[in-house]
Amino acid sequence: MTETNRQGLMREILPLVIGSLVVAGAIVGVFALIGKFHWTVITGSLLGAAAALANQLFLIISTNRIFDTAVKERGSEEMTEEQIAEFTGKHRKKMANAVRISMIVRLPVLALVLLAAFLMPFAFSGIATGIAIIAVHLLIMFLGAFINRKTKPKTTSSK
Repeated sequence: MTETNRQGLMREILPLVIGSLVVAGAIVGVFALIGKFHWTVITGSLLGAAAALANQLFLIISTNRIFDTAVKERGSEEMTEEQIAEFTGKHRKKMANAVRISMIVRLPVLALVLLAAFLMPFAFSGIATGIAIIAVHLLIMFLGAFINRKTKPKTTSSK
């Protein structure tokens, strides 16, 4: 991974880390407000947030690896329209396969983490773990939509 990629990864992951900690804190706060607080709520919400965060990190790293390979293969020579279309199609398929394989691995891992939390109620609150996993995924979708909207070029309409 190049230095530029590491910096980009940090820019992507840092808001998620902060958001995940906020989510875990909010879960603990809600459990305290409703009178259901136990120290396992803290461990469960942190476990769920960490699992969801690791899940996203794995996706980012695996897709970045495919993208880096494509950039290396591309080189710097000029390409015709047909060569561009062929190159793009080839690497689009690789990216889609990488995401598909990543999903096949990542989702069962999240399920196992959730199952482990429910099987070890002496150490984790399964409910807090599940809520954290879902909440962090919602946070990821929100941040993704916010970042995409923020970086899209504004279009002007002519009347």
